[in-house]
Amino acid sequence: MVDHVVIMAGGAGKRLWPASNNSKPKQFMTVQGKDSLFGGTVKRAASLGIKGKILVVTHKDHVQAALEDSRVLPEEVRSKLVLLAEPEARNTAPALAYAAAWLKENGGDASVLVLAADHLIEDVAAFKKDVEDASVLASRDNLVVYGIEPSFPSTGYGYIEAGEADAPGYKVTSFKEKPDGVTARKFLAAGNYLWNSGMFTYKLSVFESEMLAGTPEMINPFQPSLSCPAARVEDAVTVVMPDADLTSLYAGLPRESVDYALMEKSSRIAMVRSGFDWNDVGSWDVIADLNPEPEQPVFSTGEGNFVYSDIPVALCGVEDLIVVIKNGKALVCRKGESQLVKDAALSLD
Repeated sequence: MVDHVVIMAGGAGKRLWPASNNSKPKQFMTVQGKDSLFGGTVKRAASLGIKGKILVVTHKDHVQAALEDSRVLPEEVRSKLVLLAEPEARNTAPALAYAAAWLKENGGDASVLVLAADHLIEDVAAFKKDVEDASVLASRDNLVVYGIEPSFPSTGYGYIEAGEADAPGYKVTSFKEKPDGVTARKFLAAGNYLWNSGMFTYKLSVFESEMLAGTPEMINPFQPSLSCPAARVEDAVTVVMPDADLTSLYAGLPRESVDYALMEKSSRIAMVRSGFDWNDVGSWDVIADLNPEPEQPVFSTGEGNFVYSDIPVALCGVEDLIVVIKNGKALVCRKGESQLVKDAALSLD
């Protein structure tokens, strides 16, 4: 099993405007049950029974939201939590480079599981099994990705091309960008192309050496070891806010994803073919399909409508609408058109 878990909790979640905004983005939303996506991810990490830390990399402006969601967690979980605040958002590669530097300074080489805070995974038993399999592959000095079995020819996800078997997983032949419809159907028919979940398992030493070989400008500023900012403890949670040195360091880092900066350049990539259910909750159409219970009363005389609102809503004689009223703002769109929400958010937020 892994030693630590790193949870990436950045991003603004513009596709889920107006419920998701700059001060409290989508990872802090509740879409099923009582837990926010962030809270559910922390609980899932804690279910692994790791001895190390659950490190949350987030923007400095989101620390308070993370602390608020953490207060409902048991103290034994909160005591493992470290909120590692970034001075600015510069994509996933800088976030994971900083996490690796902090863990190295506070415990040496170790293995980590990287999760995204905005994913929904309910089959915890299957999740644990896949993490164990990934840990086996990572122990052989692989960077391990988690491929999701595609259920339809999606054009919204990147794909992983699985190669020869390497029990308990596979070698990775290539990564593919988000395809067009024709290519997505070919991927689905081929059977060896899986959705890229954005989850990883690796040893910190392998992450560092492969980053140095592929994108040294991303990892060199953290060498030989970053003198991390001072920490404080709040409600048993360790909080590390950025200082002037880290802010200056971040300003010079490239804005790159870990896929581009590392995974697509390394020859040490293996994959677990995941058996757990997975949803990245990437649009209002996705949330509508999850069909969570409404927070407020809804009256509707039409069919196929979805409402996510903090006030009562009445819909009369309309069908297949998504209606969201949150944070003093309203969204109305037809189902199947929620990809346009990001443009609205950029205009109105």
